[in-house]
Amino acid sequence: MPETMRPNISTLIVCDDIRQEMGGKISLMGLFESIYATQFPAFHPRLAVFTEWVEGQGEFELKMQISSPDKKTVLRETRSKISMPNPGMRHRDISVHLNLEFRAPGTYWIEHYLDGEMINSIPLEIVHVREQDIH
Repeated sequence: MPETMRPNISTLIVCDDIRQEMGGKISLMGLFESIYATQFPAFHPRLAVFTEWVEGQGEFELKMQISSPDKKTVLRETRSKISMPNPGMRHRDISVHLNLEFRAPGTYWIEHYLDGEMINSIPLEIVHVREQDIH
């Protein structure tokens, strides 16, 4: 039986949209770190998360979730499987979330779990701005 090695995230990008082009290339549109809203609850029409996993070997259960600032409420969750027959392979995971509701400003969290163990947690700032502050 082959050895199992937990993969690492080499790339994690949050953006408006992700497309796979002809020839297999992946295009990421509208990269961002924060969302600005003039009122709450705020609705974000489309949020995509791209991750690339490397240096792993074996089969893994992947869960990606977007959590509230207190990490007690999960706004969205996706599950998938990672299959990496050898450590030289890469696995790309794409999740797209439509009409996300943010009830209040704050630091929300994008979290990744492998086989139930948290691998990373990155902040997503939801910022309250006055309408005149938007350019």
